[in-house]
This record gives sequence, C-alpha cells and structure tokens, in this order.
Amino acid sequence: MKNKYCYFFMFLSFFLLAYISIDTYFDISQKQKTSIDTQSFFIKIFFLAFIFIFVAVVLTYYKIRKKNKLKKELETKSDMMIIDNSSLKNNSNLDSLTQCLNKEYFLSKFDELIKKAIKDKQVLSFFIVNIDEFKSFNDIYGENEGDECLKLIANIIVKYCNGKNDLVSRFGKDEFYILLPNNSNANDIAIKCLESVRRLKIPHANSIASNILTISIGISSLVPLHQDQKDELILKAKNSLLEAKKNGRNRIVTLL
Repeated sequence: MKNKYCYFFMFLSFFLLAYISIDTYFDISQKQKTSIDTQSFFIKIFFLAFIFIFVAVVLTYYKIRKKNKLKKELETKSDMMIIDNSSLKNNSNLDSLTQCLNKEYFLSKFDELIKKAIKDKQVLSFFIVNIDEFKSFNDIYGENEGDECLKLIANIIVKYCNGKNDLVSRFGKDEFYILLPNNSNANDIAIKCLESVRRLKIPHANSIASNILTISIGISSLVPLHQDQKDELILKAKNSLLEAKKNGRNRIVTLL
C-alpha cells in the first residue's frame, strides 16, 4: 500500500511539472516574454518546489521507516537465535531425565575445578551415589517407576549439593557423580542424602539391602597437587563404594 502512495505522489509531481511547464510556455508565447506575469510565474515555481520537497520528504520517511522496521525485525530474530542457541547449548549439557549434568560436561568442569583447587590449595570432595539393586527394581516395578525414582533421588542430591561450584552428574544408569570444591562436610551431606532417600520409603521387595529403595555412597577427599590426581580421587571413591556394597549396601564408606 505504501508503495502505491509513493508512486501516486511521484506521478502527481511529474504531472504538475508538465502542466506548469506547458502553461508557462503558453504564457511566454502569448505575452512574448516581456509581458509575463512575474508574480504568477514565481507562484507556480514555488508550488512546484513545494510538491517536489513534499514528495522527497514522504519518500525519505518511508525509506527510513522501512529500514528501521527491517533492522528491528533482524535484531529480534537475532535475539531469538541467541536465546535458542543458548537454550540448546544448556540442554546439551544435561541428562534429559534427571536434568543433572551429563557425563561429558561433568568431566570437562571437573578438569577446570581441579586446576582451581591446585592453584588455591583447596580440598576437593568427591562421592559416587549408587542406587542399590536398581536393575531388580526395574524388573519388578517397571522402567517408568524406575525413572521416577531416578528423578526423586536426583532432586535430593541437588538439594544438598547446592554450592556455587558443586557439580552433580548422572554418570550411569543407576549412578551419580558429585564433586564438592572447597567443602570439608562431604560426609554430612552424604548422610543427609542417604537418610532422605530412606524417608521416601519406596518399596523394593527384591533388595538384599532393605525392603525399601536405598543408596550406597563412596567418598574420597584430597587437596590436589597436580592434574593427574583427578583419577586418584575417582578411584578412591569407586573403592569406597565397592566396600559399601561388600558390607551390605545402604551405607556410606570413606577410604583415606
């Protein structure tokens, strides 16, 4: 519609220009140049100039408005793409079921935090949470019930491991890895997680540990001196967890 208006004004401008030019020509012819009505001539020229200026202003306004509208649309689309990409990036770092960190992202952040701990000479506490007899739970109650249990346990862990740099990851089907930088209370946090899962009182008829769903936790802590001690920290937690399983599960073990 706006294009039609612009074309109309341009056509009108050229029509008036042609009209005034022809009219002036006849005036000159009839009055033989010497007797032209000077005032009438200048009025016509002024009117023609006004029309040209008006059309130029309208066209300029339209172009600027169209340019600004296009710029705004592009900025909006760009912002939406940034939001979408950011959301996609964040989602790619999470386990889709529990919304905890996935294995790959956890390990990359682990490397960053162990470097910081070496630099600042801070303690790193690491523990592994394993859901006792989870495979047999799924066999009896179904995977849908198992998924709900995973989400409940993940929420409990995140509730207590909520420090600024704490990392919680679903590392396997029935395991969670937790890293607590500069935190000497890992054992207390582990106890809270263990007891909170017990309080859920989710029936587990086929567990050797209890008649309810329980967890076992293996803990390790150290002040790292070099990057390779990440493997040492993980290995100690695995050995602690293995000891907890050997001793009947549903417990916490810390090996120094």
